[in-house]
Amino acid sequence: MAAGKVIPQKLSHEAYHALETVVGKEWVSEDRAVIEAYVISCIDTGASIRLLHKDRALRPAAVVLPASTEEVQGIVKVANRYGFPIQPFANAQSQTSCTVPGTVVVSMRRMNKIRIDEENMRMTIEPFVDYGMIHHEAAKRGLWLGGSGWHGAIARPCSQFTVAGLWQSDLKYCGLSRNTLGMKVVMPDGSLLRLGSSAMGGTGETSFTERFPGPNLMGIIKLSLSSRGIITEITLKLHPWPGGSVPEDRGRPSVEHYFEEAKEKKFDRAPVINRFRIFWFEYPDLDSITEAVAKLANSGIGVALNISGNYNAMMCSYTIDEANRRAQENFFGFIGYMVIGGFASEKQLDYEEKVFRYIIETTAGELLSAEYKPELLDALSPWNIEFVLNTETGMRTVRSNYMALQLTPYAGFRMMQDSAKLWDGVMNEVGAVGEDRGEYFSRMGAWCPYGYIVDRGHQIVTEEDQFPERTSEKDLVTTLKSAFDGWYRFIAEGYPYSMMGDVGEPFVTMTPEMGPDRYILHRKYREITDPKGIMSPGRSVANSEEFKAKFTKADRPLQKMLLELRNRYGLPELELEPEGDRWKPTK
Repeated sequence: MAAGKVIPQKLSHEAYHALETVVGKEWVSEDRAVIEAYVISCIDTGASIRLLHKDRALRPAAVVLPASTEEVQGIVKVANRYGFPIQPFANAQSQTSCTVPGTVVVSMRRMNKIRIDEENMRMTIEPFVDYGMIHHEAAKRGLWLGGSGWHGAIARPCSQFTVAGLWQSDLKYCGLSRNTLGMKVVMPDGSLLRLGSSAMGGTGETSFTERFPGPNLMGIIKLSLSSRGIITEITLKLHPWPGGSVPEDRGRPSVEHYFEEAKEKKFDRAPVINRFRIFWFEYPDLDSITEAVAKLANSGIGVALNISGNYNAMMCSYTIDEANRRAQENFFGFIGYMVIGGFASEKQLDYEEKVFRYIIETTAGELLSAEYKPELLDALSPWNIEFVLNTETGMRTVRSNYMALQLTPYAGFRMMQDSAKLWDGVMNEVGAVGEDRGEYFSRMGAWCPYGYIVDRGHQIVTEEDQFPERTSEKDLVTTLKSAFDGWYRFIAEGYPYSMMGDVGEPFVTMTPEMGPDRYILHRKYREITDPKGIMSPGRSVANSEEFKAKFTKADRPLQKMLLELRNRYGLPELELEPEGDRWKPTK
């Protein structure tokens, strides 16, 4: 590890004063105590390694906190004028660390306003609004978002849209992939891009549909890790809340009496909400549960459907020790859940339950119940409300050193078996991080990956993860190697990619199979919208000149590793195009 003092690069006095002019003196800071709070995000293996090596680039030159879309535009224009890079920062969940010295972090903490149109059932939110706030405000009006994203107290739709946009209850309402009506995006030159119907003159300030004439750029903003624009508003569909009143004591224990109240089961094991029913089912192996879930997904019933497997060890345990023991024992096995919501009547609930039970029975599954494995059902009961209302129960995610690695694009249900096989190969080739210290979370994806049923039941997304100690360079390097190893295994099997987001250079240009050659589109987009390269540098594709300067020799350690992996998994060798600005497969 590197030694010595780390001194961040500072802005010029003129640039700093220009930022003060945009947001006010109290909302921009270069105080070391402030900028240290913005050094690293939760899911960023590379940044964690750079932190151990005291990489100066991780420390921002300053942090600026805008309060409106107009102030974000002003900040971006100042960045272009003075030539410093910027990095948007919302919930620090994924890929928000600075990559270039002298970067200014644009913190969205002050942008937390909500507008609700009750009559047309839509909600417009700013970047620092999380799922818990959304559910709380919608419930006051008898409305509902239609499901819940992971970790409602920290996950925020505006930033989540640029990473994956995935919900844990994605079956019926399809998360951010189909629940987004429109958005405002500040482009890298400071101009404002409207997406959704509000882009058309005379249709109103708030979008009522994501469809409108002309090209739809939502897809190029999604999964961009904020490298192609900053989302400052997003408009979401709302739906009538079918569940009636929710008990007043459904929340978390009070701060004043936490230790006494936390022992009460009402906080961790609240009854299922009216007009909802949740069913847990079990199968003997991965093949049988995947076959059954595919039939459930195509049946047209239900609000949420997932294969959760032993990932419940992390979601429904009280302590790290309990979660780790359950992970090691494969305590939960091959299980999944379906949620049914009664939007029309109790008869609808009864009918959908009848269909559900028929499918489970005819596919030789077992329903968890008071008679069959009640200990599992009790262990899973913290999920009783969490599937629809984030942060409303005592459900906790207990896991040590989580680092998401494989979050596959939408694919057919065969993805479950392929993911397990490929992740098992990664574990055997690279290693399961944590097992040398007695932690067993990393290998769970090789037994039963988490399977998100998405796109109204037509497709599935799987997840596999490593769990490194952030202070262990050995763990972090192994995690990084397993990420690239897994990605190339998926690509060699014919999948277009294995991560729902852009990873950056040199991977994107050394993997022309993605798209294919989708990086060329992103390069053209960047050359047009961000010619100075100020927006999240290092998280996007290199332009032609940057590529020629940095990535043509493939002699750096990471580039060598990628070439070795391509060769190991039978992908074609690469050669430079005659123009010298990109790689192409030799066959």
